[in-house]
Amino acid sequence: MREGGQEAADAAPSEDLLRVEGLGVSYPTRQGPLPAVRDVSFTLRRGEVLGLVGESGSGKSTVLTALMRMLPRTAQLSADQVWFDGTDLSHVPERAMRRVRGRHIGLVPQRPMTSLSPVTPLRTQLRRLTGESVSDERLDELLTSVGLGGIVSRLDGYPFQFSGGQLQRTLIAVAVLAHEPQLVLADEPTTTLDVTVQAQVLRLLLDLRNRLGNSIIFVSHDLAVISQICDRVGVMYGGQLVEVAPTADLFAAPQHPYTQALLAAMPAAHVRGERLRAIEGTVSGSHRLPGCPFAPRCPRATDVCRTEVPQPQQIGATTVRCHLPGAA
Repeated sequence: MREGGQEAADAAPSEDLLRVEGLGVSYPTRQGPLPAVRDVSFTLRRGEVLGLVGESGSGKSTVLTALMRMLPRTAQLSADQVWFDGTDLSHVPERAMRRVRGRHIGLVPQRPMTSLSPVTPLRTQLRRLTGESVSDERLDELLTSVGLGGIVSRLDGYPFQFSGGQLQRTLIAVAVLAHEPQLVLADEPTTTLDVTVQAQVLRLLLDLRNRLGNSIIFVSHDLAVISQICDRVGVMYGGQLVEVAPTADLFAAPQHPYTQALLAAMPAAHVRGERLRAIEGTVSGSHRLPGCPFAPRCPRATDVCRTEVPQPQQIGATTVRCHLPGAA
């Protein structure tokens, strides 16, 4: 997709499919604007899988929604730039964004049961999602190619007549195969699935990535899943991207105290019979804090952490926002 002109195409390195700088999203409230995402910057290479992790409310899903330009009307979106395959999406008009959604950027929703209408036949909904360019025969071929040939004859049924795994695989086929987008945004696509179906869905996403060469941003709470499928990981807290690192580096040598606390809280990190190490405090109110959003819960926070926003710094291949990075 290079509809933004040669100047835009020259601005982004060819190995980078996506470059986000200074992304911010806020919502109006009685107490003033509430920043849901603050100064988020990252790059995504072609064919790369980038994971986003963090507690509920950290801003992960909002980042995906902002990239699709599908925020609520009351939301305020700002960005220094959102380069995607040579075009700055932060400045293109809505009509142009409609040509991007689905065709160049595909979205796999979090909960298929709530993403689909319960009173409309599944085939009708899939036809709306794929557009007129995809015939019924092609749609059946797409479903068969992801192992869903057995439900093709039942597509006139309603979503509640299918399992969660079948619906999620169906939406993946539509999002990834119908138009073969360069970028796939997967918003916790395995959250409501059991372990066996979860493994099937993850394998499907990776198989399609290997087949088509697309890039994926994968949002999840499950660090074990992230460790298996992602090339790099971004950790979000309080609307900020506090650490970005190659997956192996993040799990072997986390730099931010929040990342360290997340890894320490994993059940696999405990000896049998030992109490889980929960992170003390609450995430509530972290989006409005003047300094580091994790400061109230950080065991080594100082006065500067509470008053000054830490700027990104590079430690090897890791980018971290912390005044006191490194081992505890």
